[in-house]
Amino acid sequence: MWAGRFSGKPDKLMQEFSQSVSFDQRLWREDIQGSLAYASELQRIGILSEKELAAIRGGFETITKEIEGGKFEWKVELEDVHMNIESRLTELIGDAGKKLHTGRSRNDQVATDFRLWCAERAGDLVRASRKLQRAIVERAHETTDVVIPAYTHLQRAMPVLMAHHLASYADAIQSDAGAFLNGRFSSLSELPLGSGACSGNSFPVDMQALASALGFEKPSLNSMSAVSSRDFALYLVFACARAMTHLSRIAEDMILWSSVEFGFVTLGDAVTTGSSIMPQKRNPDACELIRGKTGRVVGHLMALFTLLKGLPMTYNRDLQEDKEAVFDATDQTLACLRVMALVFSKENFHVNRERIQQQLDSGAGYMEAMNVADWLVLQGVPFRDGHDITGRLVKYVESKDMRFADLTAEDLQAVDKRLKPELLKELSLEALVERKQVYAGTARKQVEARLKELKDWLGNNDE
Repeated sequence: MWAGRFSGKPDKLMQEFSQSVSFDQRLWREDIQGSLAYASELQRIGILSEKELAAIRGGFETITKEIEGGKFEWKVELEDVHMNIESRLTELIGDAGKKLHTGRSRNDQVATDFRLWCAERAGDLVRASRKLQRAIVERAHETTDVVIPAYTHLQRAMPVLMAHHLASYADAIQSDAGAFLNGRFSSLSELPLGSGACSGNSFPVDMQALASALGFEKPSLNSMSAVSSRDFALYLVFACARAMTHLSRIAEDMILWSSVEFGFVTLGDAVTTGSSIMPQKRNPDACELIRGKTGRVVGHLMALFTLLKGLPMTYNRDLQEDKEAVFDATDQTLACLRVMALVFSKENFHVNRERIQQQLDSGAGYMEAMNVADWLVLQGVPFRDGHDITGRLVKYVESKDMRFADLTAEDLQAVDKRLKPELLKELSLEALVERKQVYAGTARKQVEARLKELKDWLGNNDE
């Protein structure tokens, strides 16, 4: 490749150390796509003849079949995907293959290939996000009549519909899908191809035409930043890290909900495993693995930031280290989105309604207390005074080892004269749920309306 400058060959250890073809061969399709567009432009400006362009196209068809058929020989001594493909093209068609690199550098070539790959993978992530959202919305529609405790500080706070809780997951995933789309737009915002090694192209290629041919918004504005910027990769891996953080939180809820202590749901055999020693166990392994893989993806984001933070302009070989981080971050995120959709499938997400009702009937957590404070406000009592009165009522119930459901008119009066007997009929958890009639609230009418909005939106944004 550079025999004209060097008389010796790299040490075999150095070849193995510096090669990237073992992982960047994933860019082969994008490499051919970019090369075909560039070849057309070289033919337009007279560097290639029509016959040579036809030969290049035919050669790439052969290479595509070889790679897809598993017959292509990837060579470590050729370092990367670009030189492996160019070398094979030259073997197949001769001098026309040697002309393809005219005015082009691997610097602008890899930046273009990588952007195209990231855009395609971002699309995969959006589609997986939408599929997960649909599964969650379907389960939410089935639970609009199920009341569960909502938790703050992992202590029972207020009753909500399970559908409202599940819809919060769909909301988070929708935000993640938007971030993946931003990653896609960022990848296709500027085309590096035609920028050469760092200073631009010596030949009059039409970079706007290249950009249009490859689906980019416009050419890069500066040849130096074109070959060295990896902001698009940061956007995509950040989106992955954020999505994984959301998935990890959802997984944690499912791990808790499926425990004996909670028992809100039972997860199906397809997403759980047993124990090698304890035959009674049903372990939520799918959710635990998602939770565990989150650190791995977040780590890739930090690795990318650290890789980039000290690089001088423009291209440096350090940038070879960007791909494995992006490949693995997107692989793991895509797998986790798909597995979480499996967790929320009808076959694997079973709601234990009787168990949930038993939990609510226990009265643990005194979630009815908010009803009292709200009722007092409606009677003209300032909220801070109502808060104090309600706190004393909770203390009273706790001292008697009783539930709110066991309160009598005499109990209310013993705490404060402003607690009238008619309050007793306001103390159900269902009544408190139905008080939350604001747009984002947990009242059934509001939840059903929001779920319909989500379902309609998903129908109109099918990827």
